[in-house]
Amino acid sequence: LMINIFTPMRSTKLIITVCLSAFLLGTASYAQPPERGGGKGEALESLRVAFISRQLELSPEEAQKFWPVYNKYQTDLQKMAREHREKGGTELELEEKVLNLRKQYKGEFTKTISEQKFDKLLKAERTWGDMLRKELQRRREGNDRPLLRQRN
Repeated sequence: LMINIFTPMRSTKLIITVCLSAFLLGTASYAQPPERGGGKGEALESLRVAFISRQLELSPEEAQKFWPVYNKYQTDLQKMAREHREKGGTELELEEKVLNLRKQYKGEFTKTISEQKFDKLLKAERTWGDMLRKELQRRREGNDRPLLRQRN
């Protein structure tokens, strides 16, 4: 007895997800860094976008609405962190500011994705940060095999 798990709707979603992931990962793998390694940030950003997209299981409609909000959130987060560093604030103050920014953006995010996906987003960001820290530590220790890989 064979059960068909690929209904037409699931197949379409699967194909779109695979194509989007392949495009994002393919872009990252073909990005040629300019001299002094400046392009590594772009490749890393592509990997982060693919990772978050995969974790949130965004539909194409959700992705179209989600990414502009997320990019604005990231810009505000980076600006806030830079200003905090320049002022020489404490770690606790920074964490409080980050929490307040997340609370501020929660309403904007939940207009584009569900509350459950917003929660997944916060977990995905934490997981991504943990993976990056582990990769940096591994590279400092001289291990050859990368944890974060660009797929062809």
